[in-house]
Amino acid sequence: MSACDEMRPKAAGIAALPEGDPERESFLAHARGCPGCMQALREGEKLLEALARAELPTPSSRALRRASAPILADLTPSRWGLRALAALVAFAIPLLFSRHRDTEGWTAALVVLVLATALSSVAGVLRAGAWVALGASAGFAIAAGGIPGLPDAEAGLAMRIGVDCLALELAGGAVAAALVMWRAGWSSASLAPTAAAGALAAQAALHLACTAHAQAPHLWVFHVGGVVAAALAGWTLQNRLAYASSARN
Repeated sequence: MSACDEMRPKAAGIAALPEGDPERESFLAHARGCPGCMQALREGEKLLEALARAELPTPSSRALRRASAPILADLTPSRWGLRALAALVAFAIPLLFSRHRDTEGWTAALVVLVLATALSSVAGVLRAGAWVALGASAGFAIAAGGIPGLPDAEAGLAMRIGVDCLALELAGGAVAAALVMWRAGWSSASLAPTAAAGALAAQAALHLACTAHAQAPHLWVFHVGGVVAAALAGWTLQNRLAYASSARN
């Protein structure tokens, strides 16, 4: 590769340098004896002149609000407390609707609640938050009932109870996501991890309220499945809202 081949792609950048700049003077010294490099430099100067004359439209107020919303949401002091509160509300939902209480499961339930609250608090910061919630949900199911099909796992699907459990977890995820979205806006809500954390908090409460919380098939289908469904619903909703917003603009 010749010196000209290396220098000509840099011509526009050289043209932007001020008069007297050593790199510009070095290029000019070469270009005075090289018509091709001089032409590249002149074209670079014309490009800079065209850019200087160009008038960019002023951003609309809507565009400025959209751009500033995530930054302002991150700077809001109440953001962390709000997300933690969302998980606590999700935890309370199954307890409010249940008649059964297994007081021996409080320790395990509180451990998972703390994890769900932490995941909700860092939603949007921890990129893999939804996956961590799913992993925690699966781990909780293994600890409580085992893996379906293994000798030590208790059988039983408890379909009728399971539908209620699934609905309560989805309600927990929906309430958590709605609360954060109401205060922070959908663009800053990180709906998938927030909904997954809310459903995980509800799963923790179901460890106390569900009469089938030791049956492995029931846990995997309805308890873990509820967290998966909440995460997918949050992800789908966020994408739909983003698409609708971009279509309007």
